[in-house]
Amino acid sequence: MQAQTPNTAVSTSAKTLWERRAFEKQLLNIIPDLRAFARFLAGNPTEADDLVQDTVVRALNAYDHFDLNTNIKAWTFTILRNIRINSYRKRRFEELDEATMATMSARANQEDSLELKEVLKALETLPAAQREVITLVRAGGLSYEEAAEIMGCKLGTIKSRVNRADAALRAALGTDFRGPRAVRHSSTNADDLHV
Repeated sequence: MQAQTPNTAVSTSAKTLWERRAFEKQLLNIIPDLRAFARFLAGNPTEADDLVQDTVVRALNAYDHFDLNTNIKAWTFTILRNIRINSYRKRRFEELDEATMATMSARANQEDSLELKEVLKALETLPAAQREVITLVRAGGLSYEEAAEIMGCKLGTIKSRVNRADAALRAALGTDFRGPRAVRHSSTNADDLHV
């Protein structure tokens, strides 16, 4: 067995430092995605920022357990989701007193467009699992595989939930809803295709 020379110790230390910096850079790059997912889960910007902060702190503390060849976005989304679930479990048994309720902030109505409000209202009618998966895949831009990893489900389960959630949203929004896709694809009926 060879003894470690000062040069190999320095190069190992430099590599570890480089890996840590690469990890931190990846973590910084996904903070906007974490914030969007946290806002959806929390429904309140202040609580969402707290969730993101807790997630980043836990991710930094768990750096030694992270493999740089894996998907950091899925890993941190799982951390965020677990923090949210744990905080929900703690809070569901606590009762809010009037003083606490008076200090809670309400979102301003002008923040959301009418269409967004309709979609969010329709999302609320979905079961929690469908709501979460459609947020990860459609709003978060994650692949089915990444969503399956985050939610701890099989790929087929995720695809089924997304399909059911899409169908339920279309039914809830009705035929009068004109989202961005409806406008884009409005000229593709059979009469327009004849030359």
